[in-house]
Amino acid sequence: MLVAVCYTGVFPMMDRFGATRLGVWMIKHVIAPVHRLLYRLSGGRLFASSGAGREVLLLTTTGRLTGKDRTTPVYYLRDGNRIILCNVNPGFERTNPWVINLRAHPIARLQIGSEIAEYQACEATEAEIDLYWPRLIQIWPAYESHFQKSGRRAIFILERR
Repeated sequence: MLVAVCYTGVFPMMDRFGATRLGVWMIKHVIAPVHRLLYRLSGGRLFASSGAGREVLLLTTTGRLTGKDRTTPVYYLRDGNRIILCNVNPGFERTNPWVINLRAHPIARLQIGSEIAEYQACEATEAEIDLYWPRLIQIWPAYESHFQKSGRRAIFILERR
């Protein structure tokens, strides 16, 4: 039930909670693993959206050192045929592994609902960042809070292969 509450926006404090150390830890170690499991088990019918215009996909990257598949739920934007993904370092953690893996191996598998396909990723240009950043912080306001603290963000544009 906690997963449903956290992802549906039932509590207005979730946006602020996601910008805290505890919130980041909970999302990374509790919410995301359960979310990934339920998304997969339901074939993408459950948890493909977390409410408030927050669409979620499963991103599978190849581990840069292990070569193993790594899957994580990620908020995304759709712009025509393009999928835009964002990760902002909160300043108190290392860079998210999916970012490092995608930089090393820019082919990823995305599950959007029940559809699974391969995508080619590239990092956004400054012009693309300017275009997408306001929309990304509408989806997850914690991005802005984290970016103000760390000054580090990664925005990727993915196109279907």
